[in-house]
Amino acid sequence: MVYRLAILSLCVCIFLISGCFGRTKAPFITEQFTFEYNPPTFESIKRIDESVRIERFSVNQLYNSQAMVYRTQPYKLSVYNYNRWRTSPGDMVTDFLTRDLGSANIFSAVFSYRDTEETRFIIEGGVEEFLESFEKDTWSAVLKVNVSLIDDSQKEITKRVLFQKRYSYKELLKEHSPDEFARGMSINMQRFSEQLIRDVKTESMKTMKRKVD
Repeated sequence: MVYRLAILSLCVCIFLISGCFGRTKAPFITEQFTFEYNPPTFESIKRIDESVRIERFSVNQLYNSQAMVYRTQPYKLSVYNYNRWRTSPGDMVTDFLTRDLGSANIFSAVFSYRDTEETRFIIEGGVEEFLESFEKDTWSAVLKVNVSLIDDSQKEITKRVLFQKRYSYKELLKEHSPDEFARGMSINMQRFSEQLIRDVKTESMKTMKRKVD
């Protein structure tokens, strides 16, 4: 009888141990974020009878990944473990700018770097900063971008660059979280896109007017 009880107890222990080791933890789900905003709207203007291409924006290597980067103090960068951007910052900025410029209906055609068509005007740029930053007891979404507008019809290099400009935006956040970070960066991108399109329109129209004169 004692022998049978010992065998039974041993079997129960083996069953429980195997169950513990066989049990797997539920996998962590990685959430993905992107910009979300409506394309900027513009008053009715005369369309520029030329096409434009948006080249793929480069990115500072500190932010050239899908990681959602934040800075809590100088010299220290961290990332959210289970939250990522849908694509890299450079590709998001490029794709949304292409969408917005096409929606603005300023040029006869708008192409991306994926297209092979030749265009007169070219927009080139690079993302310098793309992060959530903690300063003076507040969190902010920070976006800094360098942009150049090129007139590809010009042969002289000094005449090809119509303008070079650095755009900088900072949106205060309600809290430190991936959702709030994405919201703040969407606002930054919308502001950047609207201002850049206005600048591109102005410089392109000046160039076209000089050609007519």
